[in-house]
Amino acid sequence: MSSPVPYDISRLECPELTRLLDETNVCAQGLKIEQVPFGIGRMNPDRHPADLVGLDVHAPTIRFVDSLDGRQRIEAIAHELGHLLLVYRFGLGLVMRRRPRPGDREAVFKYCLSMNRDWFYLLGQIGNTTHHSILVDYLRTECGITSDLHLRLLEQNFSILAKEKDGDQESLYAKGIIAFEYERLIGTFGRMLNAFPQLDLFWKAYHSANEHFGSYRFPNIPTPSVHEENVLSFLEALGYPREDFVLWPQPS
Repeated sequence: MSSPVPYDISRLECPELTRLLDETNVCAQGLKIEQVPFGIGRMNPDRHPADLVGLDVHAPTIRFVDSLDGRQRIEAIAHELGHLLLVYRFGLGLVMRRRPRPGDREAVFKYCLSMNRDWFYLLGQIGNTTHHSILVDYLRTECGITSDLHLRLLEQNFSILAKEKDGDQESLYAKGIIAFEYERLIGTFGRMLNAFPQLDLFWKAYHSANEHFGSYRFPNIPTPSVHEENVLSFLEALGYPREDFVLWPQPS
C-alpha cells in the first residue's frame, strides 16, 4: 500500500467508536476515514499518528498511520472525531489569518510581509489546545474512550520542546500554549522547566492561555461567540491586531 486507502471502522469492533462516528456524521457530512502508510507526508506514530484534513474544502477526512495497533486506532480516530464535533456541533471554530480584500494594496502588502511567520504552528496550536482541554474528558465521559495515545505523545513531545532554546516568536508562543495544555492534562512541568529555563515569549503565551482558556473543560463548553472573543483576545494579548484574524466557521 503506497497511498491512503478507505478504512472501515467496523473492523475495530468498538461500538462506542461506531456511535461516535454516527454522531459526527450528522454534523460533518461526507466524512471519510483513511489508513495511511508510515512515512507518507508527516504521518509518524511517534509525532503525528493521525490527522484531520480537508476542512477548508468541506471534505473532512481523518487519516491515521497504519502502524497503530487496534486500541491506538480507536483512540486516534475518536480523537479526530472529537475535533470535528467541537467545530461543527459546538461551534468552536479554528482561527486563521484574515485574507485582505482584493484591491486593498496596503492590506495586501501587510499580509505578504508577514507570510514568513510560522502561522500554521501558532494558530494550529490554539485550535488544538482549546479543543484538547475539552475533548479528552468528553471522550472518556461520553464515550468511554481514553486518550492515552495523545497524552503519551504530549508528554514526549513537550519534553523535547522544553530543551529547545531557539525559535522565532510564533514558535515560542506555540510552545507556551503547549505548556498550558500539558499542565491542564498531565500535571506540573516545573521540574522540567527548572532544568531548561524558557524565554519571556514562552511565559507570555503560557500565562495568557491560562487567562483566556483556563475555563475550557467538559461539560463547561464555551459558546461560539465566547470562544471567538477568547481566541481573538488571546492573540491581541500577544501583540497581534485582532482584526488580522478570523474564526472558521463563523459563530452563528
